[in-house]
Amino acid sequence: MTIAKTAATAAAVAAMAGGLVMTGTSQAVAHVGDVCTVPGCNGSASFVRNGEHLYVWDNKADGRSVVAEYERSDADQLGRAWNARGAGSSPTDHNMSMPERETITYRVCLGNYSTNAPDRVVHEGTCSGWYTEPAG
Repeated sequence: MTIAKTAATAAAVAAMAGGLVMTGTSQAVAHVGDVCTVPGCNGSASFVRNGEHLYVWDNKADGRSVVAEYERSDADQLGRAWNARGAGSSPTDHNMSMPERETITYRVCLGNYSTNAPDRVVHEGTCSGWYTEPAG
């Protein structure tokens, strides 16, 4: 992710009001993260280097939650960052608190969230490809 893209993503997140951002044409549009579920971008995620935040959006009222699965270069684990708030809600903000020069590799999928962790389901056929980004 370039510095300009990082700044643009951070500005979009900061400017969010009920899931909407203003464009240069003064037109409100729903935010879509940098990485999308397939097909159709029903869920999306963005990693912002400055502060190491992973944001997860639910872009469509389809009865499913959105999950970003990730691996960090400074931790030997597969993590999951869920957004179970529903479509049109603010993104979930997962502060990764990563050391500089480390990386995060992530993808975004649709799934079924449960308060009982073993019952959470990731729908593999909806997952984006894996993306790697450096921490800031």
